[in-house]
Amino acid sequence: MSGWGPWYPPARPIAVKNGIQARSRKGAIGETWWSKRFISALERIGIGSRLERGRSYARKGQVVSIDIRDATVYAKVQGTRPKPYNITISFTRFNDLEWARIFDALASQALFTASLLGGEIPQEIETVFTGIHLSLLPGSAKDLKTDCDCPDYANPCKHIAAVYYILAEQFDRDPFLIFSLRGRDREAVLENLRNQRSAVAPVEPDEEPGSVSDSEPEPYGSELPPLPACAESFWDTSETLDAFPIHLYKKTELEAVALKRLGPSLFRINNKDIADLLAPVYSHARVYVLGELKRLESAPEIVPDVEFKQPAKRGRKKKV
Repeated sequence: MSGWGPWYPPARPIAVKNGIQARSRKGAIGETWWSKRFISALERIGIGSRLERGRSYARKGQVVSIDIRDATVYAKVQGTRPKPYNITISFTRFNDLEWARIFDALASQALFTASLLGGEIPQEIETVFTGIHLSLLPGSAKDLKTDCDCPDYANPCKHIAAVYYILAEQFDRDPFLIFSLRGRDREAVLENLRNQRSAVAPVEPDEEPGSVSDSEPEPYGSELPPLPACAESFWDTSETLDAFPIHLYKKTELEAVALKRLGPSLFRINNKDIADLLAPVYSHARVYVLGELKRLESAPEIVPDVEFKQPAKRGRKKKV
C-alpha cells in the first residue's frame, strides 16, 4: 500500500443490451461533411479534448435512447450506476426575425434553394449564415445548454460527449436535424423555401382576349397517356432513362444516401433499424455491377453463330 492509500481500478460502465452504437468502429465519427463539421465546431469552442471521453461510450452502445423534440435532445446514457443518466442538450434557437433573414438569404441563392429542396445541404451554406451574422453550427459555448444528472462536474461529461457523437451520426442520416435544433424542422424549412421561391417567380401577364384559356388542353407532352394506351410499352426504357447518368466508377461521399435521406425507419429486425440492414446492399450491388462490367470488357469478342450450308456436290456426267 502506498502513502496515497489503496488504488482502485476505474469502474466500468454497465453493459447495455441493444444500446445505440456508433456505426464508426475506429477513427473519426461521422461520414458526411456536415456531421464532421459539427464535431469540428465543438472542438473549436473548446470542448474537443473532453469529447474523447465519450467516444468509447458511443461505440460500446452505452447510449440507451435519444429523442429530439421541441428543438431539444433528450437522451439516456448508462454509466456505472444501475440507473441510466438523463441528458438534455439544447441549441440557442433563432427567433422569428432571424429565421426571416435566413430564408431571405437562402432564397437569394438559387443553388442553395435547389440543394435544400433536394434534401442536400450545400457545403457553402455557412457563408450565408455568416453574411447575416449568424451561425448554423455552434459558434460558441453559449450556443449550447447541456445537463446531465451524473456526479461528474465536467461539462461535457463522458455521457454528454457520447450523445454528441451519436447526434453527429444522426446528422449523417438527416442533415435537417441541424435546423430542427435551431427551431425549424425539415417541413418548416422546405415550406418557407418553396414560398420564397414562388414569391420571386416571374408573374405572367394577363391573358389577352382570344388567348388560350385554362380550360383548353395543354400542349403536347404536358400530359401522360392513360395506362391502357401504353400497356405494351410500359416496361420499355425511354430516351430519358438512356440519358440518365450513372457514375459507377466514382465512389460516392456517402454510401446508401437514398436510405439515409429518408431518416430512421419505422421497422426494426432484431432491434436493428432496417435501413442499417439494407445499406450494405448498395455497396455490394455497386461492386457486383463493376465486376460484371470488367468481365464483359475483358471477354473475347463473340462471333455470332451463322449456319453455313455445304454446297451440293456436283456429280460427274456419265459418258453415253
